[in-house]
Amino acid sequence: MTHVRLAIPKGSLEKKAADFLDRANMRPAGYGEGSRSYRPELDIPGLTVKVLRPQEIPYMIAAGFYDMGISGIDWYRESECESNVEDVLDLGFGRVDIVLAVPGKWEDVQSTADLFYKFVDSTGTHPLRIWTEYLNLTASLIRQHTDLEPSLYSPYARLHVERRSSSPVAIFHSFGATESKPPEDGDAIVDNTETGRTLRANGLKIIEKVLPNSTARLLVNRRSLRNHDKQGIIREVIDGLSTAAPTRRETEPVFGHI
Repeated sequence: MTHVRLAIPKGSLEKKAADFLDRANMRPAGYGEGSRSYRPELDIPGLTVKVLRPQEIPYMIAAGFYDMGISGIDWYRESECESNVEDVLDLGFGRVDIVLAVPGKWEDVQSTADLFYKFVDSTGTHPLRIWTEYLNLTASLIRQHTDLEPSLYSPYARLHVERRSSSPVAIFHSFGATESKPPEDGDAIVDNTETGRTLRANGLKIIEKVLPNSTARLLVNRRSLRNHDKQGIIREVIDGLSTAAPTRRETEPVFGHI
């Protein structure tokens, strides 16, 4: 029998995802409400469900370990997996903005251009230090505004990024509490925010929305979409979730031959 694997989010999206799945009459047994299970059950023959962190879901789908998943569009963009994963349905919950923020006391910095101008003559001894969990989105932001190639400070830097000690811009890999880094350990952050209250409470101000209105999406592996044996289950999940989604996508996913 053909099996389709669906990943649903743990952590910050979990309660909102569980409420959404309730509205769609598709909430897996053992998901949410303080459950410690990572393998909830949904009564769709051939469908296996696993709970993962939202950050992990897009690249796990891209690699083919899962056929479908629910994650934020922010992590979809951060994973740079568009060639292998289709954004099929906007589920409308978990709305946040991905923002660039700096210390509120910096009166000379009111925009991203101001920020880079402030550090244009810096060197590796005191670069513009940007803390973030969104390494790729931040690197893309830097390249949009400058011709600089940033340094990366991360335990994983040697895997894919050359550290450039003389760069005037440095990305620091954050593992949480990103808003606490400036001003002692950083100059700016790229982070997600729902209301901006936590940023303001830590003396920060938003100077750009890097990715506004990020919401949870249903993501599907493009090869799975074209697998005849999986199409029935995938369509059942899409149709079920569509009943609770705010609007249908204008373009339907393409089913066909591999």
